[in-house]
Amino acid sequence: MGKVIHRLALMVTLTACAPRVVTVDPYADAGTPDARVSPVDVAVSADVPVVPIDAPAPVDTGARVDVPVVSVDVPSSPAGCTRSGSADLLFVVDNSNSMASNQANLARSFSVLIEQLASPPVDPATGRPMYPPIRSLQIGVVSTDLGTPGSTVPSCANSDIGDDGRLNPIRNGESLRRHQPWTSTPAGVRPARCTNDPNQYPSFLSFSAASTAPAEFRDDVVCNAYLSTGGCGLEQQLESAYRALLVRNPRARPGNTDPNAGFVRDDAVLGIVMLTDEEDGSVRDCRYAEPGVPCADAIEVFDGTSDRWASRDLNLRFYLYAPGSGQDPTWNIDRYINPARPSRGFTSLKPGAPQLVVFGAIAGVPINLPPRSGGGVDWDTLLGRSPAGMDGYTGMSAEGPVSMRQRNMDPSCPSRVVPACRREGSSYDPARPACDIMVQYAALPSRRVAQVVRRFDETYRNGVIGSICRNDYSEFMRAFARQVTSRFCP
Repeated sequence: MGKVIHRLALMVTLTACAPRVVTVDPYADAGTPDARVSPVDVAVSADVPVVPIDAPAPVDTGARVDVPVVSVDVPSSPAGCTRSGSADLLFVVDNSNSMASNQANLARSFSVLIEQLASPPVDPATGRPMYPPIRSLQIGVVSTDLGTPGSTVPSCANSDIGDDGRLNPIRNGESLRRHQPWTSTPAGVRPARCTNDPNQYPSFLSFSAASTAPAEFRDDVVCNAYLSTGGCGLEQQLESAYRALLVRNPRARPGNTDPNAGFVRDDAVLGIVMLTDEEDGSVRDCRYAEPGVPCADAIEVFDGTSDRWASRDLNLRFYLYAPGSGQDPTWNIDRYINPARPSRGFTSLKPGAPQLVVFGAIAGVPINLPPRSGGGVDWDTLLGRSPAGMDGYTGMSAEGPVSMRQRNMDPSCPSRVVPACRREGSSYDPARPACDIMVQYAALPSRRVAQVVRRFDETYRNGVIGSICRNDYSEFMRAFARQVTSRFCP
């Protein structure tokens, strides 16, 4: 959010649909998974809000409710895996003004993703692929720009709807068409296959293992996913995915004329990946409330003259509120994943088989995530146990101080909170701390995005997370590819 004017691991692997948790070690041999095993315990942790299915719907104010641990029934195989060998992957790309180098890193890593999906590494002990190869793949892209409804904010080209969750915003976005990527992309990032024609590609791209050249498909994906910068600096990452997948109708159905039609196939694994270096600012806009769920509108948060919010600074309004308070403008996380109600949120797209939804994020989290005993991420240490988030992770990284705490202002930089991470290998001078990301790049805490990853991890073992401050996203892509293909039935 610090970009309105200027700026802006975990891997889950399953074999034959039997889960095991593996830590993403960026320095490990990519073909040798960590063998640390976690029990197949499906439960909602104590910090996950639960609403009984037959309870009246509360007003969505973004408030959080603490509940005891409850078990959730998860369908077993074959409902937990698909025999189609197909996947539909949605990439939610932050295209605000600090994201150029991160998008370039993403572009370089697509070859790893596609190679891992199409040609899995071979187990030297058996001579067989370590997991099933993909047969059919669809990749779609949306931006994080949903505008600033009711207000005009610099850097937000379309205040009412932004790019509106439309797949291929280069072609279909109301905002992106005003700052097309080829006008600002550094030389050498866009492949030669990319033209300056916004209509070059359809809403999403399709790959067939039998007929598509992986190298050409990789270039086409980069042409679609490198959105460059100029997007709204008040990003709505989770809501952009929600708009694309649930407000719009992305299903493959005869007669469906929605711009996103055909993207979500019934028999495919659905993967969602977020690339962002800030907190999720998915504001409650009651035009998009769930049917039958009362809504408390919060679009006034975009009004710079309003004194209702946690700061006069528009960006800091998304970092300094107490979650669930009257100053919290965001949708409740339950909107996106509610472990007690898989028929709600992203998992509703796979009725009876919520395990077919995989959620990943390359986001504002520390480069070295706090490990959990037995493998994986220690979520309580990373995000804290308190609903207020004031006891989240804080420490000194090799690149300088980092924090995942809510409302934790940077004493050296009055316009931002303490970063979640700083560019891998960069230098920090405590005597002259750099507040300008052009001097030392830093990403701010993506707490809400991490909370969604946590729920997918703890409930379905389907959450994958990595730090956007790394210089190479290959390990995340390997982890995500393994998680997607692990949902293919043997």
